[in-house]
Amino acid sequence: MSEENLLISVSGLRKRFNDVEVLKDVNLSITKGDVIAILGSSGSGKTTLLRCMNFLEKADAGQLFFDGSTYDLSDMDRKSIVSIRKKTGFVFQNYNLFRNKSALQNVTEGLITGRKMNKEKAVQIARQQLDKVGMLDRQDHYPSQLSGGQQQRVAIARAMATDPEIIYFDEPTSALDPELIGEVLSVMRDLASSGMTMAVVTHEMNFARNVSTRSVFMDGGVIVEDKPTRDFFEAPDSERTKKFINFIEESRK
Repeated sequence: MSEENLLISVSGLRKRFNDVEVLKDVNLSITKGDVIAILGSSGSGKTTLLRCMNFLEKADAGQLFFDGSTYDLSDMDRKSIVSIRKKTGFVFQNYNLFRNKSALQNVTEGLITGRKMNKEKAVQIARQQLDKVGMLDRQDHYPSQLSGGQQQRVAIARAMATDPEIIYFDEPTSALDPELIGEVLSVMRDLASSGMTMAVVTHEMNFARNVSTRSVFMDGGVIVEDKPTRDFFEAPDSERTKKFINFIEESRK
């Protein structure tokens, strides 16, 4: 892994909820242009890892390296968190759109209130991003007027609008009906092709196989396997990883 291309890494990351240690000394590095598929069974710590990396959860221990600076994850000040979040995007499982705002307003909200951008410029950027995800013709629609797939595409446009250095995706298709999954994955494929750095918690094995550059398997709060995607699927080292891949692929037949 090239140090000069290293964008973000966590080391010694630990997180406990009450008596359960959800993350146990997790180490993960992401280089610019990486598309990381984070795989594992429910409860393995995948979502908590992303949430700690973007300060939606406070880690109990660990260090974060991002964009040339190193931070103590258990002792982050508000100014540092805001500074890092300005360079990241986050796409949630359940969209997290404002129900009382249109698609366009959902995308412009963060630019206007968070970035203090003038409305005219914010609208221009929002329309560009909605166009990229095929939602410009529904810019005036409210979430209740949109399908789950359409809402998730608006959420992706919102994440892209801030021109982030990395976008985190937390199971972006798991709340969707099967027939809507493809439209969201297509947008994510286009993003990956454009060179966007992405960390994706997903159960979509075809996406992991065909789009990601690296695949990470988590189990019991630790990273069991972390390899280039082709090697991950064709020659996993861990028996636990092999069982997981076989189980998922058999269940999809």
